[in-house]
Amino acid sequence: MLELPVTIRVPLPHEMPHREDMEEILQKRKQARIQEGFMYTPNDTQQLPFTFYAAINVNNSRLWEVFAALTALFPDKELSCVYGLHDEEPVTTGYFPRAHVLATLEKYRTELTQDAWLEFGLLFHTKETLIELFITESKYIKFWGSDRAALVKLMLDFGIPQVQNLAFIDEYPKISTPLRNFVPTAKHPESVIRGLDSAFEIDRSAL
Repeated sequence: MLELPVTIRVPLPHEMPHREDMEEILQKRKQARIQEGFMYTPNDTQQLPFTFYAAINVNNSRLWEVFAALTALFPDKELSCVYGLHDEEPVTTGYFPRAHVLATLEKYRTELTQDAWLEFGLLFHTKETLIELFITESKYIKFWGSDRAALVKLMLDFGIPQVQNLAFIDEYPKISTPLRNFVPTAKHPESVIRGLDSAFEIDRSAL
């Protein structure tokens, strides 16, 4: 079973909403391959300049380490940051020096990797190239890129196997709890967003 952040857990039977198909859902979850692993899908449409999409489960204790390693698959140029509260449209910033973007995110490492109300990522997009790295609110990784061999090598270097029919925690009912219940010093999600807005010069009144 995948190591989840402390903020996300599987509901107990009495916490599940009443549904006629609940037994079927519970059985499917029991059989689902929610584990460390990755799978990728070719981009057959070519409407955007990437060649594959990958979804990656990683134990939460090393999510940041894998995220940081994946940033090496971006060009050594300026990057855009994408972030927001879950269930809200994320903000896409302008382009900033790579070091500034990564150092800013590092300040909120605990919140970004464990708070189930936050999601974030990086973006590099030109006419010829699209690379995007995104951490969902359920704390698994989505990656769009073109160098599949580099991604596969990085995954295998981390001991993350390619898994057919890999499943993800948000495909089934889950319960999310505020991070401050477990880490009293953690910043509120809204405070993280304000900090990122300030670092990336986002004016919410102009959005």
